[in-house]
Amino acid sequence: MRAKISIYNSLHFPVECEGYTFPPGKNVSITIETNSVKFRNIRTHRGLRANRHNNEKYAPIPGKTVNMIYDHHSQKRLNSYAKVVEALAQPMIDGLTELGIDAGYAPIPTLQTNVRFFSSCRINQQGKKPVGPNDIFYSHGIGDKNYWTAENIADYRVAMVPGPAWKERIMTGGFKGEVFVVGYTKLDPLFNNEHKKQSRDKPLVVWAPSHGYNSRHKGRSSYPWCMKHIEEISPKYEAILALHPATRQNLRMPNEVSKQELIDADVIIADAGSTVYEAWALGKPVILPDWICRDDVLAHFKGDPGNFEYRIYKEQIGYHAKDMKELNKMIEKALVNGMQQREIEFMEGIFPKELRGISGITAANTLKNLL
Repeated sequence: MRAKISIYNSLHFPVECEGYTFPPGKNVSITIETNSVKFRNIRTHRGLRANRHNNEKYAPIPGKTVNMIYDHHSQKRLNSYAKVVEALAQPMIDGLTELGIDAGYAPIPTLQTNVRFFSSCRINQQGKKPVGPNDIFYSHGIGDKNYWTAENIADYRVAMVPGPAWKERIMTGGFKGEVFVVGYTKLDPLFNNEHKKQSRDKPLVVWAPSHGYNSRHKGRSSYPWCMKHIEEISPKYEAILALHPATRQNLRMPNEVSKQELIDADVIIADAGSTVYEAWALGKPVILPDWICRDDVLAHFKGDPGNFEYRIYKEQIGYHAKDMKELNKMIEKALVNGMQQREIEFMEGIFPKELRGISGITAANTLKNLL
């Protein structure tokens, strides 16, 4: 049976399906066999609505010239990842504003240029709005959890990364789009002295674990073991926990992004995530609790020896402790010797010195050139 059907595209980019082009936010009338495979494919295509009411409720957002995307319809400021997105996005917005470009935040992708902070793999798994041609990838963290391998960001045409090692990793993996090295925007305020180090009576040791895992290889994070081990750190030092924002939220604690702790720390204990790289970028020595993390990190990433976390544990980059007794000894060693040459050289590939403190404006200029 042939019938005239109204198709509405609720996505933020044109959709081509079965020989038809459906512009974003528009109704298109087609005459088609309603029992055909062609119509079934159109009707079931993600984002297309056939003969539906209330389409305005699903209309794409017009947006500003450049939009930082939370990727959630009802994103709340209390959500931990909202604050992570804002910590990364605000230096870019400030840079774009300085360049005279209208920029801001949006809950979901808009009709304009969008910066998105999650891999296309994760976006698709969680049923978020699919990646469109005007969407640009910039990861929500600097850690290498395989979120942004070439395979996992394949739907994007453009990616921005913190350093040349990231670009090489993605391009070697077969990414077909463009990759731009812009630095790591989250740390701009720290490099630009917007947070002052607070004086203390003792050296400060900050234990900053990644969020916990419920899957295999839970030891990729030192949480929850750190809750006990923090009490075993020598009283010669002041020791505090800086839990991951997602963990803080789960524990109903204030879930601000850990910036002041990074500035105040003299030594940081971390495991496998962004904090390791952030600390090194700031010149802070890092101790890794091998007895908790090493086996699980190596097991989890064994199929990808180029993974940066795998390399840190395999090549023993940084200070690695086999137990709490050795960790206490390493605190003193790290206080005296600071970062070692291997970490310094490693970080040049991850996040080079020349971009530290100017990542926001560097990313803004990249975005301007892509408009």
